[in-house]
Amino acid sequence: MSPADAYPFRTLPAPLRFAVALAAVGAVFVVDRSSGSVIDDGSLFLLLATAVMASAWLAGTGPALAATVTGALVAAWQPEAAWNVRATGTHLALFVVQGLLLTALVSELRRARRVAELQAHEAQVARSETESAGRMKDEFLATISHELRTPLNSVLGWLHLLRTGKLDSTTSARGLEAIERNVRLQAQLTGDLLDVSKALTGQLRLDSRAVSLVEAVRQAIAAATPAAKAKGVLVTSELPDTALLAVLGDPARLRQVAWHLLSNAIKFTPRGGTVGLTLEQSGDSAVLTVSDSGPGIDPEFLPRIFDRFTQEDPSPTRTAGGLGVGLSLVRDLVELHGGEIRARNRHRSHGAMFTARFPLQPGASEVREMPVPPLPFPTSAPLDGLRVLVLDQDADGRELLRTVLQQRGALVRTAATVAEALETLEAWRPDVLVSDSVAPEHDAYALVGKVLTLEADRGGRIPAAALTAWSRVDQRVRRMLEPVQTVLAKPIEPAVLTAEIARLTGRERRRVARSS
Repeated sequence: MSPADAYPFRTLPAPLRFAVALAAVGAVFVVDRSSGSVIDDGSLFLLLATAVMASAWLAGTGPALAATVTGALVAAWQPEAAWNVRATGTHLALFVVQGLLLTALVSELRRARRVAELQAHEAQVARSETESAGRMKDEFLATISHELRTPLNSVLGWLHLLRTGKLDSTTSARGLEAIERNVRLQAQLTGDLLDVSKALTGQLRLDSRAVSLVEAVRQAIAAATPAAKAKGVLVTSELPDTALLAVLGDPARLRQVAWHLLSNAIKFTPRGGTVGLTLEQSGDSAVLTVSDSGPGIDPEFLPRIFDRFTQEDPSPTRTAGGLGVGLSLVRDLVELHGGEIRARNRHRSHGAMFTARFPLQPGASEVREMPVPPLPFPTSAPLDGLRVLVLDQDADGRELLRTVLQQRGALVRTAATVAEALETLEAWRPDVLVSDSVAPEHDAYALVGKVLTLEADRGGRIPAAALTAWSRVDQRVRRMLEPVQTVLAKPIEPAVLTAEIARLTGRERRRVARSS
């Protein structure tokens, strides 16, 4: 018998509850004996039924059944029962039936009450979770509004000052640097949100290969160093000189992990503080450790440090910005690489320490790093005479790409729809296609598919580049379209775009005869 069956005395042991039921039956017979002729047989059995019902309600089903059996046996052995055996037997049968019915009724009532209490508790929990989710949503929306509006305020302010034409060259340069820095911050925030969205829906994928973790960490340090210098934080690193530390992973994602850990440490380190990074081999694992000299992590918040959309100080007056998604994304990426990450406070000094472990990949000699395409000098014109067709449904986007490519010496025509682009392909026969990933009636991949099916004399079979607003592109699509297409994530650096177009056309250069 379950403890819940003994409602409302759930904590009483079973023997005690049986004793309570038997004591109730015994009390009835004591009263019958002491009252003499006041209580007849009918009254006795009514009192016994009352005792059974009380036992069923207070002690449970088992004790109530025991009380029914005990009451029937004791009543049957009463000396008075011999005077009228027939009447006593009828009373006993009715009592037993009544006791069973009362026990079943009270048991069902108690069960219904327990179900109602359970449902009320579940409803209360669901209400609390809903309210908590609502508060978290409101806090997150307030946070993201603040994090997005803050750089926008700086961008709009400097743009207004620059358009007045009253700034000297030094101040103008500083303003342009501020605009660039805040736009990059917006791009980083947007990319993190898209990655977290993919992680939540199980769509976060890796382009895995054997890569050098040392090189990925070096690139992350180089990317995080300017922010550290601007804040006056010293970044120290200890990387192995000869050990390759090859892991099976996505080089871009591994750089992202190291960069997020460094950026988080820099953010919480006061001016004049130190951020340390070490990378070493421990058994069959590569261990990446990032520590800082900041205030450390609140022990109560430490178990939730990798939860999504959580911050140690979510109040509007917090000193550190961010959306609360960076560390959760780091955890997801580390686990996708088959590793694990832990966070703790440093024992002998202030600050936090994050340790990520990655399984090493045997065969380090076979590691092949993807070369980073060199960026051309901003004033060079590597696209002289190259015909470029640009497809973008956004007028501002088309104008930007036209201006950038024309400044590099390219001949540019633009199209707003796929039909217009196909018409221009056949009439103008460009050397390369640059398309937005989403057009009004088709996507860029469908357009590239059409381009690949066209004959060369109709403008087909040319290199193509797609610009996408997604932070990562499905690798199956990327492999399907190689080697004639590349996918570039927005926002795109003009130098990167021109370098990629030059690479595409240099790899598959095609000059067909054109009629004048």
